[in-house]
Amino acid sequence: MDSIKGRLSGLKKNPEESASYDSLLERDYMIELEQDPAIRSWTKKHGIKIPYTFLGLFTRNYLPDFLVEYNDGSKELHEGKGLPLLFWCSTKAKRAAAQEWCKARGMRYKVITRGKQIFYYNNFIENAGIKDSNNFQEKL
Repeated sequence: MDSIKGRLSGLKKNPEESASYDSLLERDYMIELEQDPAIRSWTKKHGIKIPYTFLGLFTRNYLPDFLVEYNDGSKELHEGKGLPLLFWCSTKAKRAAAQEWCKARGMRYKVITRGKQIFYYNNFIENAGIKDSNNFQEKL
């Protein structure tokens, strides 16, 4: 996963109207959330901490990337992970804890990724009026 960090502004479905991203995957997904007509709002500043046990020894708190609310009122937690990270023990422990946490609250948990064959490029950044602090264009 690319670890370029930055900030998007001009967001309409995010209450802060701007949000930081920690990877290109996160950035691309934030743009996708903005464009999805089924989504009412989304945020990274949700304050949700989900306790999980790592290796049966350590208790930690997991902070999911996104809280997403749909037009029908349903809510989901979404996590962006690069393909190699999906197989880490810590990722599996976080996912299991998040799935339980969401189920207990009538929510869903979703992992967002892209692999070598599933290459996502979003061509409508400028058309949506969204500004990227990095100010660069990706080339295929």
